[in-house]
Order: sequence, then structure tokens, then C-alpha cells
Amino acid sequence: MKKFFLWAVVAVLLSIWGCARYPGVVERPKPLSNEEWVARLKDRAEYWQTYQATLHLRADSAKGKYPLRAVILANLPGQFRLEAFNLWGQTLGVLILNNDQSTLWVPNERTIYTAQKPGVLTDHFLGVSLPLDILGYSLAACLPPAELKTFKMVAGSSKWIGMSRGIENGWSYQWEFLSQPMALKAFEAREGLWHYSVTYEPSVPLDVKGSPQRVKFLSSEWQMDITLDQIQVTSNLQSDLFLPVFPGETRKVNLDASK
Repeated sequence: MKKFFLWAVVAVLLSIWGCARYPGVVERPKPLSNEEWVARLKDRAEYWQTYQATLHLRADSAKGKYPLRAVILANLPGQFRLEAFNLWGQTLGVLILNNDQSTLWVPNERTIYTAQKPGVLTDHFLGVSLPLDILGYSLAACLPPAELKTFKMVAGSSKWIGMSRGIENGWSYQWEFLSQPMALKAFEAREGLWHYSVTYEPSVPLDVKGSPQRVKFLSSEWQMDITLDQIQVTSNLQSDLFLPVFPGETRKVNLDASK
């Protein structure tokens, strides 16, 4: 009787398995084409062209360690403004890029500094040499539209690598992406022997509204950690916000001439 019962159970299970539908081969998603990547990156750059942000910044270089708060106004690629405050809300400096003109105002010194390259001003103020337009795009986790003209994507084993070489400025870039889902993880920028890297924690989704939380900049001479408290697009930034007009008497110092 027991043997009959066991054979009956086996027969029922076999009949169930036999009726089960074979799921078939699970198809892997097709890899995205270079055109699809460029289209997604272009949409992000257009969406984040004009934005404002508040953040906490910590720069660590040979000049020391600087914990700051900052307000960012960006109308990329030609206009960018960073106003830095200490923990008590006092303005320590204002960095401005207005197309071909870049300035640094230090109110405690009553001085406006100028330089041909914005990186000279960021180095003087923070000990961090970084182009202001690239800083603006980095904070929004976007690729400059000019770099998309030479952008090429290469598939790796677990990541995607995008590469471009600046047509006008001589810089070369390499971005690291994730594909499932599409996200920006990091990038490196090089000009001759000089380079720096940028890492996003966590990786930034590449849907147009995806925004970074923490951004880490690193070179052989300095590092800078930025935590974004808020970042949002804005439709209207007055042009006079990017003019180097400051209250009180000021002296002007050309850092290029002082070298």
C-alpha cells in the first residue's frame, strides 16, 4: 500500500512538471549604440544648462584645508559664479566666469584678482586648479556639449568608457559609465602631464533630472570633496550676477603679471 502511494505521488509530480511551460532563453538587452549614449548625454546637458545649487565644500591642498559653504549660479558654458562662505555666513570670496573674463573677489582684502585662465584663480583661492566651466558641468554630472562632437563609447567587461578630445582647449576626457541602468560613475581629464579625476558617490542616473549627491575631485596635488545640499534648474539668471561689480573701493591684481 505504501509503495502504491509513493508511486502515485511521483506520477502526480511528473504530470505537473510535464505541464509546466518552458521559459525559453532569456535574451540580454541589446547594447546601446554610440548615438543613443550621445542623445541621452545631450539631453542632460541641455536640461542642466542653467541651474543654481547650494553645497558644502572641503578643499585639501598645500595651502591647507578649507571647509566652506557655497552658492552656485551657472549659465553654461560661458557663465559661472561661486560665492563661498565660512561657517558663520561671511563671504570669503566670489569666483566669476563671464565668457572670456574671469575674476576673484576677496572682500577681506578688498581686492579683485584676474587671470587669463580661471584655474589660476581657483588655485589662488582654494589651492585647487580647476577650470570653472568644467567645475560647472561636473557639479551637474553633465558632459560639455563641445565634447560630444568627438565622443566615442567603448564597451568593457562591466562598464562603459566614453572618450573625447577637446578640439579647442587641448584637454582629453575619459568617462566611466554603468549601463543597467545608465549612470555616470567617474571621469578623468588630462592636459599634457597634468590630470585630475572626478568620482560620483553614488553614481548619477542619466535620466535628465538625475542629480549628484557627492562629488570628489582628486589630483596629485590636491583634493576637493563636495556635498550638494540642493541643485535645481532655473529659467532666469540676471546677466549682472556675472559682472565683477562689488561694493566699496577695491584694488585690482593681475595674477598672470605677478608670476
